Amino acid sequence: MSNIKSTIQEHVSEIIDDMNEELLQDRIIRFWARMDKRYKHRSMTLREFVNTYWEDKSEFAVDLGVSFGKIFEFYLPNKLNELGCNITPTFTSKGDMLERCISGTSIMHKYDINWEIKTGRGKFIQGATHSPKEKSALNLIQVLWDCYWDKTLEDILADRKFISEINICVFRDIIVDSIGEHSNNNSRTTLQFKNNRYSECLDACVFGSIKQNRINVGFVKESVDSL
Repeated sequence: MSNIKSTIQEHVSEIIDDMNEELLQDRIIRFWARMDKRYKHRSMTLREFVNTYWEDKSEFAVDLGVSFGKIFEFYLPNKLNELGCNITPTFTSKGDMLERCISGTSIMHKYDINWEIKTGRGKFIQGATHSPKEKSALNLIQVLWDCYWDKTLEDILADRKFISEINICVFRDIIVDSIGEHSNNNSRTTLQFKNNRYSECLDACVFGSIKQNRINVGFVKESVDSL
């Protein structure tokens, strides 16, 4: 039996603390620190940093999202192993990590579960129109998050908190709705859950909350300050 969901739920505070530390070593933070030195009188907030150096704010948003996603894909399999799960990172067309499970009592049965890890800062995660695995049932770890935009880098480095709010869901054998079509300049889709999947999403949520909106399920990111 898979114990991924219960393990993440039990150790969510530790996982968020670890991800804060990982992000504070990222190239974006290092560049922010370098540019921060130009402001002799005070440290910049993330919003001021982006407004100063990025004309196209969406370019920064993509860079930030890619950084978090890659760090989390590398971090999570190893962390779950440390916490007692039998995990192998894979990064294949089948998923981002492989969980080896055992079921049964008198007769042991071994089986594998391929897990997909997806992260994002918006309301929904992103997919790809050409991905066959997104057209069938997924074992999905979904993380929607945001960061502190109005804290200075000096304050962030002092309290070691970059992530401000998060929603984490762990789904088994879930079918998602892939919204979007392939074009010459875009192969990305939005992966959504229709509102009739509310109970499945509610059961999958390990941090944050779930709303049953008119069309789609809403994943509500909650503050991590209390953790």
